[in-house]
Amino acid sequence: MERARHRWPGPRVTLCLLVLALSLSRSAAAVPLDRLEHRRWIAAEEGPNQVGAIVQAPDGFLWLGTNDSLLRFDGARFVRFEPAHANSLNIVSALFADGPLLWVGLRYGGIRRIGAGKADAFPPRDGLPEGAVYGFARDRSGAVWAALDDGLARFDGQRWRTVDAAWGFPERKARAVFVDREGGLWAAGRDRLFYLAQGAVRFRALPVDVQWASQIAQAPDGALWIAERRRGRLHRVLLRGGAVDHAWRTLDAPGGSLLFDRAGDLWIGTYGAGILYLSAPRSVAALDTAQRFGVRDGLSSDVVWRLYADREGNIWAGTSAGLDRFRARTLVPAGLPPGALNVALAAGADGSLWAGAGNQPAVRLGPDGSLTAAGMPGTASAATTDAEGRVWMGGPAGIYRSEGRRLVEVAPLPAVAATESPVRALLRDAEGALWVSINRIGLFRWQSGRWKAIPPPTAAPSQRMPVVAAAEPGGRLWFGYRDNLAVSHGADGERQWTPADGLDIGHVTAIAHENGRTWLGGKRGLGVVEDGTFRRVGLPANGLFEFIYAILPVQGRGPGADLWLQSRSGIFQLEGGELRSALLDPGHRIRYRSYDLLGGLANDPFQVLPLPTGVRTSDGRLWFSASAGVAWIDPARPAADVPGPVVAIESVSVDGAPAPAGEPARLGASTRRVVFGYTAPSLSAPERINFRYRLDGYDRAWHDAGRQREAVYTGLGPGSYTFRVVAYNEEGAPSTSEARYGFRIEPAFYRRPELLALAAAVILSSLWLLHRANLRRAAVQLRQRLEARHEERERIARELHDTLLQGFNGLVLRMQVIANSLAADHPARAEIECVLDRADEVLVEGRDQVRGLRGVKGGRTTLAEALRAGGAELSAGRDAGFVFGVDGQPRHVRDEAWEEVYRIGYEALANAFAHAGASQVRATLRFGPGALELCVCDDGTGIPSDYAGPDGRPDHWGVRGMFERARQIGATLALQGAPGEGSRMRLLVPAKRAYRGGEGRWRLRKQQGLDRI
Repeated sequence: MERARHRWPGPRVTLCLLVLALSLSRSAAAVPLDRLEHRRWIAAEEGPNQVGAIVQAPDGFLWLGTNDSLLRFDGARFVRFEPAHANSLNIVSALFADGPLLWVGLRYGGIRRIGAGKADAFPPRDGLPEGAVYGFARDRSGAVWAALDDGLARFDGQRWRTVDAAWGFPERKARAVFVDREGGLWAAGRDRLFYLAQGAVRFRALPVDVQWASQIAQAPDGALWIAERRRGRLHRVLLRGGAVDHAWRTLDAPGGSLLFDRAGDLWIGTYGAGILYLSAPRSVAALDTAQRFGVRDGLSSDVVWRLYADREGNIWAGTSAGLDRFRARTLVPAGLPPGALNVALAAGADGSLWAGAGNQPAVRLGPDGSLTAAGMPGTASAATTDAEGRVWMGGPAGIYRSEGRRLVEVAPLPAVAATESPVRALLRDAEGALWVSINRIGLFRWQSGRWKAIPPPTAAPSQRMPVVAAAEPGGRLWFGYRDNLAVSHGADGERQWTPADGLDIGHVTAIAHENGRTWLGGKRGLGVVEDGTFRRVGLPANGLFEFIYAILPVQGRGPGADLWLQSRSGIFQLEGGELRSALLDPGHRIRYRSYDLLGGLANDPFQVLPLPTGVRTSDGRLWFSASAGVAWIDPARPAADVPGPVVAIESVSVDGAPAPAGEPARLGASTRRVVFGYTAPSLSAPERINFRYRLDGYDRAWHDAGRQREAVYTGLGPGSYTFRVVAYNEEGAPSTSEARYGFRIEPAFYRRPELLALAAAVILSSLWLLHRANLRRAAVQLRQRLEARHEERERIARELHDTLLQGFNGLVLRMQVIANSLAADHPARAEIECVLDRADEVLVEGRDQVRGLRGVKGGRTTLAEALRAGGAELSAGRDAGFVFGVDGQPRHVRDEAWEEVYRIGYEALANAFAHAGASQVRATLRFGPGALELCVCDDGTGIPSDYAGPDGRPDHWGVRGMFERARQIGATLALQGAPGEGSRMRLLVPAKRAYRGGEGRWRLRKQQGLDRI
């Protein structure tokens, strides 16, 4: 029995050719695992503990069976899962993804089926054997098989049934079950191997001695490899035309898991010896060259329970202490000396890379991979490559230039430069002069063996010296300063770009030239200067594109150059087409690819960061400096076609408690804080998943959340909301669909619609009652005023009766005595009799006025009759004729309007007969639907315009009284006249003030009530 004893060379897997760097030479024979990146999660680092089962679901999540629960892993977070309406899972021993369903095998017996709205439990009865579940398999007919400690079982879609001797499987133990690529089913019993061909109904027992098989795997050549748990044997079985080709070899430790990766390499997880790696094995003899990766190399434990390959090609190892992942590197370590910090990079014309660290001497990495010392004493803080391909470096020891494979001194630093003031930037112009920026000192120019200080562009202390410099192919020099300032120097002089020109990227820390454009990167994003105009590039506001320190234009596969950016958050590729769209449309959300973070930039708190941190060598490779070291990437490599991620809302909490179930969920009125936890599985690069979210009903735009996986909302008011989230992978591809969560916050009880309606009804009722009360109060006040007015009218009536009328009556009696004393044929007696007749009429009118003042309704004639009679009386004995007419259907006129219209009309007729000298006077009373109209006109001398207004003639009160009476009843009065054309009086009384029947029922009722007061 031969055992493999080869041990793999430990830490070099994760430290990336450490021995090569220490010896300053690069090995030509790199082991395959050197190109894999390893990471682990253990319980002490918030990871799982004792992972015994692994499977990937169709939605991309990784499910882990542990010693106390079932976990779901998205690449960044572990979430404990307990199925609803089922007992605790306890120790999970086997997992199998069957479409949307997840089969869970338990260590203490029983199977759970989770997913598609199901959470079925199958206890060890009704055909399901007892004991631990070791594994699952699904044949081409769709039946699911399970290997259990007490036998083999088959699920027919409805229930589990034990596979017994009727199937040709007499074993009472089943350790493993497997379906090969041809559809054949393999089952390992206690110490024998069984095979069920596709379509067959009975197993065939094979002459292979396998005791306690732990796992079965199939190689690309069709051979089956079987790991033994008890004796530690590794078997290779090949079935050819019914014949069995079998070989085995004993491992140093029992094998627990087997896995063939995409390249056909075999991974073996052992119980005590870590992981063994065999490159495309063709026989068990390949164990002689196996590489080993264990705890000393960074593995979480040497006891490996399960190996698994996900759809992205990552290799997962579940161990007794946690979870490990191996994946192919995108960025390849450069192999520089370990521990190098703040490395300044420059590319040589021969394809070499020159690296000057802030804590080590400068080195040169040749195109053949050889690493040699550059010969520059001390450290370097800045580097550049001039137009001739020579490398320049600056440090405390001065300025050095490449000569062959070494650096030679060119000049010491300016005398004013303190030793603690490092070189910030180097630049060589077309005349061969060297421009050097010294931190906190300023910008200097070296030519003909002398330093010349360049005056700063502004008086601001922060803009005393540039922090980055670059030369345009045409010879123009560009310098980037702090606080939004870029300066260029050329034959036409100096040109500045400031916030007044739209420059708003903060400190300018990166400059690159491409096809007539100058790209500027800074603290707050990216912009471009083209044709003398600065335009900002709209990048996602997720924090990833802050502090851009390197810009590398590279011709892409499409039109235009791609931009490779290095920020403090990582390395990003922006395609030329996306850049064009972003420049044309400020609202365009640019897509980008992101790459390994490498731990971020190595920003020493005591030293300035060398800029730029990225360069391109003549072989096309891009080199970047970060805290984890210097690495390179080939931009011409085929881009991975990674589909968009599947985004999911993991949790919703309301004021610290889980949100209620239901869609939409109904939240209480007292809700103060709603927290949404969301994720998107990315097992290869979870740190490169970016999110956008919004809350419909609250947000007006999308939030770029970057890598944040939680959204918090506070102070939401009542209403309906929908939370939406979208994820973007490292290629910039968005989710195929959004994840949504709808909910409604109920209003407070005092804001509920029914309560608001009731409150509105109460308020309206109160307003109505208040209005009625106001009406009653107004009626009382009006009654009081009318009573006071009535009392005043009665007093005036008494005074008129007791003084004027009685006195006038006495005068009439005395005149009558005088008339009686005259002879009957005396000429004066007839005249006196006429006067006495008129006096009697005046007395009658006076009594009528007194009666009206006392409110006594007499047998008053109609308004038309009264006006006709008044006009006839006034025209008696005069030369002027009188014509009276009525238009319209006569209507009942209010007493108040009757009195005022009559008085106004009588006064107008009296003026016409007395003063106009007219030959004819005409009066017309028109009963219109909207107004009562009275017109009096004559053909006399006409009223002067000065006397036709409301004031009338001085010391005369007729016209003024007419206007006052018109105002009292809300009427409109107009007097017109011209010399020789006669006069015209027109009175318009609105219907509601003139007629008794012109109001609505409510107004009529109110007026009748007032009439009764």
